[in-house]
Amino acid sequence: MVTSSSSVKVELLERTDAYVVATWRRLMLLVWRGQASVVGVERSRALFRPWAERQPGGAAFLIVVPRQRTGPPDEETRAAMQRAASAPGGSLKGMATLVEAEGFIAASVRAIMMRLQARGTQGPAPNVFRTPAEAAAWAAAVLQDREVTPEELAEAIRAAREG
Repeated sequence: MVTSSSSVKVELLERTDAYVVATWRRLMLLVWRGQASVVGVERSRALFRPWAERQPGGAAFLIVVPRQRTGPPDEETRAAMQRAASAPGGSLKGMATLVEAEGFIAASVRAIMMRLQARGTQGPAPNVFRTPAEAAAWAAAVLQDREVTPEELAEAIRAAREG
């Protein structure tokens, strides 16, 4: 299913109450709507490979953590995250997490996410960002795509979240 706003076209690959997997340009988005789960991690991983292999020059993966408060992932979900990060495949150009929340707890979450993603990663270095602008700069550089802008990435995330 394709959803679009005035400036971006986002393809929704899977949507549940807990998460949305969508693509925009050569970026796959896993937008959590609530607590992270094994199912969401494994489904996004399964959808990424075949999609990324069709992208000229490879693709990147962005995880978007909701602004509302959620608990840390359980042990099974952490293990699924580690499996996904340790077997990235050749078409993965980069992986990042966007935690838009502010304050001490959000900063702690970003630090924990950086450690979780870095442990066992064999592919490109993981990144954790605070704003869509930071994530857009990373994605534009990794994908060598000047058309990835902060405004359009924020709009793509919004469209995916609402889709």
